[in-house]
Amino acid sequence: MSAPDGWDRAAAEAETAASIAELSAEAGLAPGTPVRLDLRFVPGPAANRDGFVSAMRAAGYSGHSYTADGVEEIEATVPDVPLAAAAVWAEEARAAEIALAHGYEPAGWGFEAPD
Repeated sequence: MSAPDGWDRAAAEAETAASIAELSAEAGLAPGTPVRLDLRFVPGPAANRDGFVSAMRAAGYSGHSYTADGVEEIEATVPDVPLAAAAVWAEEARAAEIALAHGYEPAGWGFEAPD
C-alpha cells in the first residue's frame, strides 16, 4: 500500500533488495563490500530546498545538486555503506523520510565501487 505522501515504502524496499542482488553480481563485488552510496531526490510542488539541504547535512549526508531534464535534482552521498540490502535500505529509508518532510521525492540510488 502506498503511503499518504505517495512513496510506496514496501515496493521501494523490495526493489532495493532485488537491485542489490543484481548489481553486486554485475559489479563482481562480494556481499558486504563497502561502497559509496549516492541517493537521488527530485523536488515536488512544495519543495523546500534550503530546509532539505540543511536537514541532510545535519543528518551527516554530503552531496550536490545538478540539473537533469530542466529539474534541479539533489544527490546525497554516504561513504562506506556495506553492499547489502538491509544496509542500503536503511540509508535509503532514512534519507527518504528527510526528503519527504521537505517536499522532495526519492528518485533512485546508485553506488561507486571501491578502487
